[in-house]
Amino acid sequence: MALMKSKEIPEDAVVLDEVEATTYIWDLVDKWNSISDVWALRYGPSVLGGVNAFAGILINRHYRNKLKLGTYGFYSSVIPITLMPGLMTTLFHRHLITSDMLLMKRDMCPICYEVRSAAIQLSFGIAYPMVLGPTAALMFANRYSTFRIPDLTDGPKVVFQFLRNITKRFHNTLVTLTVFQLVASSFITYLEIRNNFTFRRKLTEIEKDFDNAEDVN
Repeated sequence: MALMKSKEIPEDAVVLDEVEATTYIWDLVDKWNSISDVWALRYGPSVLGGVNAFAGILINRHYRNKLKLGTYGFYSSVIPITLMPGLMTTLFHRHLITSDMLLMKRDMCPICYEVRSAAIQLSFGIAYPMVLGPTAALMFANRYSTFRIPDLTDGPKVVFQFLRNITKRFHNTLVTLTVFQLVASSFITYLEIRNNFTFRRKLTEIEKDFDNAEDVN
C-alpha cells in the first residue's frame, strides 16, 4: 500500500493518523530488503548521535582535566554531557528530519532539511555541552576543592573571565568540532534525501506492478 497525503480520499483508501502513518512508513523502511536503498534513513540519526556523543566526551574531558577533577563526579557528568546529547540528537533528527522527509509533511527543499539538521546537530553537540560542561566542572571543583575557582560573590564578570581563560586553548578543537558536525549533518541528510527518493520510486514501482497484476487477473 502506497502512503500519500490527499485532500480527496479514494473509496478504497485506508485513512491513517500521523502516528499510524509514521509507524507504517518506518515499518516499511525497517523491513526493506535492499539495505543500500535505505541505510541512511535507518542509521543516519544514530550516526549523527554518535558524532555528538563524541563531541560531548571531548568537551567534558577538557573542563574536567583543566579543573583537575580526576574521577570526582565522573558518571554524574558523563551521562548528561555525553550520553544525553547523543540520544537527543538521534531522537530529534529521526523525528524532525527523517520521519518528516518520509511522510512528506512539508514542502521543504533539500537545503531546508540540511539547515534544520545542522541546527539540531549544533544545538545538542556544541551549545548544550558547552553550557553544561563548564557548569558541572565548576560545581564539582568547588565541591571537592580540586582547583581554586572564583567565588560567585566576586561577580559574573570574574567567573566568565575565568571560564574564558580555561576555554582559550580549547578554541581550535571547538572550531574543528563545529565544522565536522556541520559537514556530517549535511552529508548524512543529503544521503537520507537520496535514499528517500530511491525508496519512494521503488515503492511506486511495486504499487504499479501490483495494480497491473490485478488488472490482468
